[in-house]
Amino acid sequence: MTTMLDFQGVTKSFGDGEGRVDVLKSIQLSVKSGELVCITGPSGSGKSTMLSLAGALLSPSSGTIKINGKDLSKLDEKARSDVRLNQIGFIFQSAHLLPYLKVEDQLLYIAKLAKMERKQAKERTAELLDSLGMSHRAKQYPVNLSGGEKQRVAIARAWMINPDLILADEPTASLDAKRAREVVETLAKEVKAKDKAAVMITHDQRMFDLCDRVIVIEDGKITTEHA
Repeated sequence: MTTMLDFQGVTKSFGDGEGRVDVLKSIQLSVKSGELVCITGPSGSGKSTMLSLAGALLSPSSGTIKINGKDLSKLDEKARSDVRLNQIGFIFQSAHLLPYLKVEDQLLYIAKLAKMERKQAKERTAELLDSLGMSHRAKQYPVNLSGGEKQRVAIARAWMINPDLILADEPTASLDAKRAREVVETLAKEVKAKDKAAVMITHDQRMFDLCDRVIVIEDGKITTEHA
């Protein structure tokens, strides 16, 4: 198995002097291909900061973060942007679909940003929508989709550029229990099938059995880890 995400002694602080807040404290975490890892913990514990660091949206105050062996601290902003676009897929609490684009166009837009060839992009879109049971909704606008369908489109969009790592921030928070489980089952299945890695923040303990590992973070530190 390949290590897709690697945190080594990662700290993150905001502010200076007496106003400094240490949000993350010496985090050690490795996520391998084929793994869906859940991160949970109380509000304000550092979960979202951790996900932002993993997504190359923030830089650590100290320590190293690697995506598929690539040290983010050694990259300039353009290279970091390329990593975000080509190696990381994001899934948010709300699907964040563009209301004026049909389902298939949500995916094609990502392909255009990544400069994917048009024919390849169309084939990739059809493949993903079929695998997620959304082919019949390809011509629909987001307003016509259920919450679960929107999140499945968001998952398809995250996979569009075949990223090494998927980062999901409370992807089931706005869904009922049945649809929430369907979304996480879909994510877990895709991670295994594509031999990629995913990290999901959630407070929903009913989803823990679908994850390979559950990591609890409190006060900026990993306090518990269990399979």
